[in-house]
Amino acid sequence: MKEIYSWVTWFRELARKIEEIEKGEKADLTEKANKVDWRGKSLVDIYGDEDIDPFSFFYFLASKNTSNQLKPVYDSVSQVFEIKSPLPDMGIYDYYIFPTPRSQYNNFYNKKDFEPDLLWNLFSGAVKNDPEIDPDDFENALKINGVGVPRLTQTLFLINPEYFLCVDDTTFHSAEALGLPALSDIENQIRQAGGYEKYEFLLKKLKEAFPGCYPYEINMFLYLQKSEKIKVSNNFFQVSTMVDGHEGDDYWDNIDCNFKDNNWIYTGGEGNIRKYPLRDPRKGDIILVRTRRYMGRAIGIVYENEYERSGGWDKNSRIHVLWINKQKEQLSEQTTMAGFQKAGPGTYSAFLKMESYKTSFDLIERLTGNSLENDVDAMEYPLNQILYGPPGTGKTWNTVNRAVAIIDGKYGNDLKEEICKINKGESLADFERDKIKERFDKLKKYGRIAMVTFHQNFTYEDFIEGIRPVLAGDEGKHVEYELHKGVFREIADLARENRDQNYVLIIDEINRGNIAKIFAELITLIEPSKRIGSKKDETTVTLPYSKKKFGVPNNLYIIGTMNTADRSIAPLDTALRRRFEFIEMMPKPYHDSISKNIEVGGEVVNCQELLAAMNKRIYFLFDREHQIGHTYLLDVKDLESLAATFKNKIIPLLQEYFYDNWEKIDLVLNCNGFIDPQPSIDSNLFKNSELIDEERKIYELLPDNDGKWKDPKSYKKIYQKGQD
Repeated sequence: MKEIYSWVTWFRELARKIEEIEKGEKADLTEKANKVDWRGKSLVDIYGDEDIDPFSFFYFLASKNTSNQLKPVYDSVSQVFEIKSPLPDMGIYDYYIFPTPRSQYNNFYNKKDFEPDLLWNLFSGAVKNDPEIDPDDFENALKINGVGVPRLTQTLFLINPEYFLCVDDTTFHSAEALGLPALSDIENQIRQAGGYEKYEFLLKKLKEAFPGCYPYEINMFLYLQKSEKIKVSNNFFQVSTMVDGHEGDDYWDNIDCNFKDNNWIYTGGEGNIRKYPLRDPRKGDIILVRTRRYMGRAIGIVYENEYERSGGWDKNSRIHVLWINKQKEQLSEQTTMAGFQKAGPGTYSAFLKMESYKTSFDLIERLTGNSLENDVDAMEYPLNQILYGPPGTGKTWNTVNRAVAIIDGKYGNDLKEEICKINKGESLADFERDKIKERFDKLKKYGRIAMVTFHQNFTYEDFIEGIRPVLAGDEGKHVEYELHKGVFREIADLARENRDQNYVLIIDEINRGNIAKIFAELITLIEPSKRIGSKKDETTVTLPYSKKKFGVPNNLYIIGTMNTADRSIAPLDTALRRRFEFIEMMPKPYHDSISKNIEVGGEVVNCQELLAAMNKRIYFLFDREHQIGHTYLLDVKDLESLAATFKNKIIPLLQEYFYDNWEKIDLVLNCNGFIDPQPSIDSNLFKNSELIDEERKIYELLPDNDGKWKDPKSYKKIYQKGQD
């Protein structure tokens, strides 16, 4: 698919060719018009063989829009006027999105008592890159019999589509969404005295609604909205201008490949069709363009995804977009680093909060009828989510943050900033962390948050409801049975009774329970579409013990945690995997709260580099799921606490990972001396030494009182390159 705006370059060149005629002999335009193959009634047949003006020429040309006229007529104009700019040779609807008058209305005006110099003067001012229109000429043109506001502004747009816009039923079909008056009101205002000033004010308002975009881009988007050929969705993707496959530079700022003037986004080289979900965006989906993590660059609506159509990598394929905002702005929040993917809550929120992009999000909201602020809450806090990762990556702490944010509301509480910071891995002061935990404890006390830990013996009766024995009678000598509500039904009932409040159930170690046994038939009810309050497929079941109807309300959020050192997500129950969003939480060795300069006796230990080095070795020796989380080192402030952490936490964890394979543990520590190889086995210890492997190596952990535990050089060796 070629560029959908190539007609713009062609029309601009035609306008400049006619401008050259104006500077010479105006009659030459009539002569050239006579040479064009109009495929039917010619321009001269309508206007006569004298005084053809540029407005009449452009308007008549635009009327040649049928399939048997379009290509031959425009090719003929190219030859007569010696136009070098190529026109696309494909279908009318893909490429020729500009005003096309009906054949019965193809004349610009009814020629009567009219001096063509007026329209030549108006053309002379309009054709410039920065138009200089005489307001009197504009108002007098509107007084010509047959010339109205739509016809005049449509022709100005054809003459200079980089500056003017049409005032017609296409532009104003979406007037309400753009915050503009009705078309009839605008036409009346422009017809009155000072009409050109009012038209320029309208142009300004339209351009403000599409920041940084050309009028021809605005016209294209509004035309497709009116014709219902594109419907804006709430499905967001993000793309970086620092895409793979382009030598690591900024594609947007590269002069040879500057795509802000095109209608497509660059997504990298051939390997990215496998690495990135390039086939996923559909017509109407929204693309957020960024550079690195803190620079917003543009917002576009998908017009056509050629990767989807071709079904595979094609070097000529593109994701074509309709730009609605091409402003560049420093973002206040960081975005993801992936080259291309669905826009996660970080990227989405970062764009949503910036003033430069507010106009575009307001437009999307009005066109879709959905609140985007609610959407960002839903993206950041889905109804069902599982935080998974190795030990010590902050999963449990993040359940606290998320639970508080879900209940207090992303935009309605003073903890928002602190929660966002810690979710991004930034450090918080102790009092801020205490503030969040204090709020969490209160919400738990009020019943808004409930917590449970799954284990092998946890059952449906514990989670939903069941029959339990109780001691009865004065002395408790009799056993009776009563119906008992499980933790899930308790909080679900509360949430159903208080639909204006959010509730959160935290399930720790969710992967250690038998999901099919614990949830049973209710695994279906937690789906967002099946929730009570859903507009799609609200579902209830009859509980087996109480015989009551039960459904899961859509104001109950479920947050699970999962330690991947215990179990990978791959073998998880399929039903669980389909219904939960999985949020990976990996170690952050360069977390702000991890010390970089523990100094003792002139030696400086960098705990960030230390953790990063150990995890690289674990990744190689074992896998990525068994790395060491950053929380192990968050409270390390001096050499004494570092030694205690290694002896009491990190070494025992490595023993568990490697099944007491001390040789591998020693490799993780870069043979720094904490693991002490013992001398060869003394064969005198055994009467029969034939069964003894004298080559076997034996390792011992250094005793607690060994000085190496508090020697900074021991820790520096862990992240120094190579081995001693």
